[in-house]
Amino acid sequence: MPVNIFNLSSLKTIDGLSYFEAPELAKINWIKHAFLTRQGGVSLPPYHSLNWGNLNGDLEEHVTQNRNRTAKAFGLNSGQFFLLRQIHQDGVLLLKQPGDQTPSLLEYDSVITDASHIFVGILTADCLPILIVDIRKRVVAAVHAGRQGTALHIVKKVLRKMEEAFNSSPGDLLISLGPSIGPCCYEIDDKVFRDEWKPFSVSKGRGKWLVDLARINISLLKADGIKEDQISWIDLCTCCHTDLFYSYRREGQTGRQLSFIGIVK
Repeated sequence: MPVNIFNLSSLKTIDGLSYFEAPELAKINWIKHAFLTRQGGVSLPPYHSLNWGNLNGDLEEHVTQNRNRTAKAFGLNSGQFFLLRQIHQDGVLLLKQPGDQTPSLLEYDSVITDASHIFVGILTADCLPILIVDIRKRVVAAVHAGRQGTALHIVKKVLRKMEEAFNSSPGDLLISLGPSIGPCCYEIDDKVFRDEWKPFSVSKGRGKWLVDLARINISLLKADGIKEDQISWIDLCTCCHTDLFYSYRREGQTGRQLSFIGIVK
């Protein structure tokens, strides 16, 4: 079966917040997850409205209100969310206990946990958020895969860490890719382009390429034994849909939307 692709028809709303769920993940009763949009918060332009990023110039009180609104909508408290200081590298954090959630966030771009009542999250504004569930070992992961993380094969390193730490098997994984900048809008030049991306890219000439981050990561997953029917994907370009999503490429100074997953029992 092909990758399960879903789009605007799958948009949901809860307490004024718009979000997406991966249908296959939504069937698992011991996890809670969502790919949030920018809708439903209190931040003012250019961060309007559900901005979760507190390092981009928004008022701290607005970010706090947005986080509290999100937590309430999903029946959580804001202290249950575990975020990283994302640095566009390939570090994988293994979180086996709740840990000390201090304002000085740990510098990683992915996190894996088997602890319950912790909701690991990724913030994006064009980069690709990836959520992973091991349905047998009851382990979840959240991955931030921008251009640099994709080049470093961060998603493959997360799968390897899950295998090392929890004996996860590729056949037991369900993986969902959230919205990101699409090949319609993501242009990069030869200096940062990689030859392995050519099957998923279109040359524009003069050293410019249009790149499909999502399909590159899908190919990395498949190379590690993941079948297409284990993968779902919100095929929406953040740069094309700035009514729904933040886009650094289109907007420059802007907010960040949250994608999260956690074990509830």
